[in-house]
Amino acid sequence: MNGELSAIRSDKGRQLLAALALEVGRPLSHDLLANRLWDEEPPPSAVASIYSHVSRIRGQLRKAVAEEGLGSSRDTPTIERRSHTYALRADPQLIDWHRFVDLSLRARQLTENGEDVQARTVLGRAEEIWRGEPLAGLPGSWAQSTRTTMADQRLATTLLRIEIDLRLGRFAEVVPELTALREERPTDERVAAHLLVALHGAGRQADALTVYPTVVRRLRTELGTGPGEALTRLHERMLAGDPLAGDPRTGTAGRTPAARPSAAPRASGPPHAPAGRRLIGRRDDLRRLLGSSEETAEQGGVVTVSAILGMAGVGKTTLALHAAHLMRGRFPEGYVHLNLGAHAVNQSPLAPQAVATALLRRLGVPATTIPLDSEELFALCAEVLSTRRAVVVLDDAAAAAQLRPLLPNAPAALILVTSRRRLAELPGSRPVFLDILSVDDAVALFTSVVGRERADDRSRIVEIVDRCGLLPLAIEIAASRFKARPSWTLDHLALRLSRKTGRLAEIRHDTESVARAFEMSYRSLPAEQQEAFRLLGAHPGPDIGLHAAAALLGRPVDETDHLLEALLHCHLVQENSPERYQLHDLLRDYALALIRDEGAGEEGGAALRRLLGFMIHAADQADRLLYPRRSRLPLPDFRQLPGMETLLYDLDLDSHESARDWLDTEQAALTALGTHARATGHPEAAAWLAHVLAGRLDAQAYWSEAHDLHRAAVAYWRSAANDRCEARALIDLGATLANASRYPAAFESLDRALTLARAEQDADATAEALSLLGEVLWHQSSLTEALARQEEALRMRRESGDRWNIARCLANIGIVQNSLGNHEMALDAYQGALPLARQFNDRVFEMIILNNIGDLHLGAGNKSAARTTFERILDGGAECMSPFDLAVVRINLASALDVPDDLDRAMTLYRSALTVYRSVGSIRHEADALNSLGDTLRTAGRPVDARDQYAAALELAQSVGAGLEEVAALRGLGHTEESLGRTDSAIDRLTAAVLLAEQVGVAEQAAAAKDELARLRGRKRSE
Repeated sequence: MNGELSAIRSDKGRQLLAALALEVGRPLSHDLLANRLWDEEPPPSAVASIYSHVSRIRGQLRKAVAEEGLGSSRDTPTIERRSHTYALRADPQLIDWHRFVDLSLRARQLTENGEDVQARTVLGRAEEIWRGEPLAGLPGSWAQSTRTTMADQRLATTLLRIEIDLRLGRFAEVVPELTALREERPTDERVAAHLLVALHGAGRQADALTVYPTVVRRLRTELGTGPGEALTRLHERMLAGDPLAGDPRTGTAGRTPAARPSAAPRASGPPHAPAGRRLIGRRDDLRRLLGSSEETAEQGGVVTVSAILGMAGVGKTTLALHAAHLMRGRFPEGYVHLNLGAHAVNQSPLAPQAVATALLRRLGVPATTIPLDSEELFALCAEVLSTRRAVVVLDDAAAAAQLRPLLPNAPAALILVTSRRRLAELPGSRPVFLDILSVDDAVALFTSVVGRERADDRSRIVEIVDRCGLLPLAIEIAASRFKARPSWTLDHLALRLSRKTGRLAEIRHDTESVARAFEMSYRSLPAEQQEAFRLLGAHPGPDIGLHAAAALLGRPVDETDHLLEALLHCHLVQENSPERYQLHDLLRDYALALIRDEGAGEEGGAALRRLLGFMIHAADQADRLLYPRRSRLPLPDFRQLPGMETLLYDLDLDSHESARDWLDTEQAALTALGTHARATGHPEAAAWLAHVLAGRLDAQAYWSEAHDLHRAAVAYWRSAANDRCEARALIDLGATLANASRYPAAFESLDRALTLARAEQDADATAEALSLLGEVLWHQSSLTEALARQEEALRMRRESGDRWNIARCLANIGIVQNSLGNHEMALDAYQGALPLARQFNDRVFEMIILNNIGDLHLGAGNKSAARTTFERILDGGAECMSPFDLAVVRINLASALDVPDDLDRAMTLYRSALTVYRSVGSIRHEADALNSLGDTLRTAGRPVDARDQYAAALELAQSVGAGLEEVAALRGLGHTEESLGRTDSAIDRLTAAVLLAEQVGVAEQAAAAKDELARLRGRKRSE
């Protein structure tokens, strides 16, 4: 950049930048880069050396960008590091090589569309980019092989430009260049053919006649072979005075044609799908597979090789044969379906020579003309496929190397390849990755097999195809078995597929089974990949990350990465997001069956123990970053496993953001792991996992999952007679029960925790239990008792000097004082807590306190101040607050809006908050929200709608013993009944509100209800 490549002075630094630039945007592993820089023999310090070079290159890039004056950070090239890889992130157009290739491809497209003049201009721009030898001066075999590849690409571009010049009649102009090229490449028949045409077109017949014999002599002398048929036929046409391709004066302005085998009859016979196979759905896949091929076929152009890829049983062959059948009319010159045998029973995959021979014979090439020499064989196969407009299905390919030697760069045939491997190395191929079926297509496939008469219960069929993993092969086998058993019902089939003995054993019919298809994929793997596949099946979560997989497999991260990539290559695992891997449900069952049947139970048990140790420590590390002041127990040292420290260090949990992202990503896997640990004999690990996850589960309102984990933890610690740990588990369980509005159970749990904590002289746990008991008592409207517990907790926190928990206690005291009507005391408590929250930079806690202060403003009738406070919280807390906490603020803001002017916005806020409360099961908060919604509707002049909300709130509040919300609902119902002219009913509601308010000790609410009741009774007497 900026013409100063010399700024990177070392060969290794220039090689590193070249390697990254030539594959811009693609992550390259440390091992790959080291092998390229040190010729496959990197020293032990290679990775550290690469890191140093990367640092220097980054500095040079920043300097160069500053001198270039690029406009934004998005324009700035940079080297990114991720999971033991480096990648150059830059606009490819900043790199000469990529600009050259892009222009060359654009020119080729233009010339294929007949736009030679425009193509010639584009090629001129491409050749201007080329300045001297690529990677000049860089040592090593990688640099040399790359130079060779780049030189070949340049030659292909040059020959394309010369070919265009010939069609444009510029014969004399290209003769000197072609003569020089012939000196450099005396055996290159493409150069010879172009030179022959140029000399002939320039009127130099005598010179043209010498081209062919010269090439023949050099080929026989240096290579021991003769010229190809294309060059021979071109020479013969010139001798016969026939027009030559490329000469515009003859009206034959096409490329020099490759010769076809002259005695080759066309193969025939339409393609048929395998017996019993049906193509259902797959419209999008067919469109991707055939869309461009149909268009290209109509134009008579080059057809790209299509690779249909996916796991066993997903329907690759069925799709390929269906596509072949649809395209027969456009490719009428033959049809071949060749099974390459990658997963054939007791048979090795076909070698490339065998594939080429079989392909030629099935395309009608006489056996006597098929060469024995491999190079000649591959050349003939490529020539036939480049000229024959046939349909070729190459089924079940083992690897790209099986096909690469025999496929032409520009096939005229439609070539469809199927494979369980990814075939990324297959040049010029267009991959079509097949996924499982949609539910509708899966139901249609099942119905097409069994017939509509027996497919009379869609819901049951949905259950059946779901148990088949929506995999076409599994669905067809299960449907065929059902069809063959007329006494079976859909209920019976669904029951069999749900048996604990395993559904794989049920998905079979005659000699077919899904397990057999999986087995062929599994047996083709090396031993270490087989082990990795088995152990991945032992992971209970929906997916697994790279570091968790490393712990499960007991291998370093780099090695695990390679194993996962190998399994991904074979479609035995899926990667639905970067570095998140999962097994199809049936493949998971198969992996677990392998652990069981191959006596690998201890192997699976050890893997689970490694995974549990890693996930517990990683979750604890993340929890301490997110909630550094949360009351918790330290993890015991014996849980630390060999290699754990390195694995945790590589995970890069070093910031609030990284911890949050990791926990969000792993949430489902962590809760599933806790459940699985209990079921498989690891209750202590499950109990520790529940404890380290308590803060996150509480903050994100995963109360149902938390309840199951904490209840099991309490049971385990009680059975182990560990009172200290049981007290902590009871505190976690009590907090969860309170959040779920299960106040009596929460009180019981926390009261026992308090007893155990005091007996164990655990001051921190004692204070935590007291504070949480105060919260439960507040929810139950036992306000005096709640205040006493909170004040006792505050004293203990002050004795220990725990300022953050002092702030928590002050905030809780403020809430209770506000409910008691002591607003000034509440404000004092909040103002005492707020600076402490800010001192600890706890944004979430700060926003919660501000919300409570806003609630004080709202209660005092200062809607403007309340609204300003709530708006500021929503603006500043959206990134850090949980959906539940944000819902609380939205309810308060809705209550502070002016109605009816802002009624629509208020209704939107209420709906949003209620959705959150209902999703997490917070009944008390739902009741509170419905009361606030009723107040808004009543103010808007909609008493009937308001009455409905109050009635619903009353029912919810009574169900959980939430006295404050019950009082508010009764008062609201009294007001709406009054508005509707039902005075007696209004009096009854307000009387009940007064009695309940006095009972729970909310004097302010009692006084207000009494005033309303007196006013109503006075009006009734006056009437």
